[in-house]
Amino acid sequence: MMLGLGDMAIPGMLLALVLCFDHRKSRDLTSHLDVLPMRGKKYIWFAVWGYAIGLVATLAARILTHSPQPALLYLVPSALGPVVVLSWFRADLKELWEGSSESINDKAHRVAEV
Repeated sequence: MMLGLGDMAIPGMLLALVLCFDHRKSRDLTSHLDVLPMRGKKYIWFAVWGYAIGLVATLAARILTHSPQPALLYLVPSALGPVVVLSWFRADLKELWEGSSESINDKAHRVAEV
């Protein structure tokens, strides 16, 4: 009835990716618009709530079936699903999937400007 390290590490990496994406998006908004970013644009809360629902579903499936089930079968889709759907609606999916196109020289240039 225990969760393994992989059951927490793989979704944890997803949560870290989403948190970094949120940080980069809010930093880009504040540098371009000189205003505070909108609070409703955070993807991390959708991923955390999805992960929590996945944990409940995993534990319920293990209790109801009395057999070990792969936790990642429930955890990854429940954490990844809301983020993918929301980013698709907000037209951020390509940027989230491919990552930042910013090079090291761009970062150094931006630091020199500040």
